[in-house]
Amino acid sequence: PLILIVVGITKLGGRDRNGGVFLIILGTLFQLSALNIIYWHQIWRLWPVVLIIIGIGMLVKHSSAGDNDSTDFTAGSNEDRLEINSIFSSSERQVNSQQFRGGEVNAIFGSVILDLRNAKPVPEGCHLTADAIFGSIKIYIPANMTVNFKGSQFLGQFDNFAGSAGSGPTITIDGDAVFGNIRISN
Repeated sequence: PLILIVVGITKLGGRDRNGGVFLIILGTLFQLSALNIIYWHQIWRLWPVVLIIIGIGMLVKHSSAGDNDSTDFTAGSNEDRLEINSIFSSSERQVNSQQFRGGEVNAIFGSVILDLRNAKPVPEGCHLTADAIFGSIKIYIPANMTVNFKGSQFLGQFDNFAGSAGSGPTITIDGDAVFGNIRISN
């Protein structure tokens, strides 16, 4: 068990932090069992703790991935692909890219306002993934753009006020609204 814990600690310094945490927890459980502090038939009672640890790991991973949601809304951004993770916060982003390809927008207990009205998608169209979990995402697109909007919702809502037939390139927006709201308009 101590070998698992040592390997887990060494992994914490590298890129595989989740694997390191997993090995530390697994080694600790084996060690506690070897010392007769806990018994294997009692471990099933710990599953809520495992879910909480996994959830905290996901939140830490997304918040440490970079502060992509700190861009000033009025300044604009020229990036061709974007990634916005708004977790327990709000984010506003204006994209001015002339070769916009798409990206990913996540609002978890937060909100995102994404303005694509000054962006020009690549001729073959762009793809945007939007996930709102207990949060909201508002996406503003150019008036001439064709919208292909699909996704799933669980006690959430999708609103497409932009229409679906435009003369310009196609933007495909898909994602999930879980207790959240995703709204598209011009």
